[in-house]
Amino acid sequence: MPSSVCLLRRASVLLLALAMQAAGCSLFQRPPPGPPLPRQRVLAVLRERSQRFHTLVDTRIGLRMAVTDRTGRQEGPKLGGHVAFDRDLPGLWLSAEKLGRQIFSLKAVGWQFALILPETREVVIGGPVAFEKLPHLIRPAEVRRILAGPERLGLSWPAAEMTIEPEAYRFRVELAGSPYLEVAVDRRQVAIVLIRRYDVLGRTVTEVLMDDYDEADGLLFPHRLVVRRPLHGTEAELRLGRPRLNKPIPEEAFQTPELPGWRRVDLDRQPLEAVEAFRPRR
Repeated sequence: MPSSVCLLRRASVLLLALAMQAAGCSLFQRPPPGPPLPRQRVLAVLRERSQRFHTLVDTRIGLRMAVTDRTGRQEGPKLGGHVAFDRDLPGLWLSAEKLGRQIFSLKAVGWQFALILPETREVVIGGPVAFEKLPHLIRPAEVRRILAGPERLGLSWPAAEMTIEPEAYRFRVELAGSPYLEVAVDRRQVAIVLIRRYDVLGRTVTEVLMDDYDEADGLLFPHRLVVRRPLHGTEAELRLGRPRLNKPIPEEAFQTPELPGWRRVDLDRQPLEAVEAFRPRR
């Protein structure tokens, strides 16, 4: 008798799936967005949301990095760890670990950073020049621009044009007749899902994807952030597990710790090969 009940349940699930397929799976389709909002209302929603965000702390993150070159795509292992971010500094503390062993810790304020590498007992420091040598690193000044509202992104500039698409409001900003910035805002949640920045040659310098929006401490917030730099072939994906917003973070949390006996490398002045951890293994 139990086997008959199990068979009946399986048949019911199969029939339901077939019926949904015939109906276009309407039960799982997202409802269409409502009537489009005027431009000023879209900007007001983004502005209000950004003004309510100040800090982020999450001790259950997932981090994945990938590099694409002539040999194809190489993806690193998925790492766990924690993140702390302060928009006003801006300051970022990102610690990544695998199976309880710390792989690296990044502490950065503005455009200055310290990358702590326990395996080789090295502290790599630098500024904008060093960031260019390590394009897969997430930069706090960049995150602030992403999360600090439409004015910092340039969406309220006179040069910004907004078009209404079936799924998104798309902003395009040009400077001197060339594309500078493109931003897509999801129409259902009025949330930024794409930021694309171009160089003077019209090439994509940085592309940021944000999705999996959900409430965190009463504020709609993206739980996945992907930063791509096509010119370098790098991609970093950050997934939030349990984000807590607007909790006090001491400024000391973002400062480089004193590590006596560790080797210090200034990547603004030294080549990438000076970092032992980055040298090819023999």
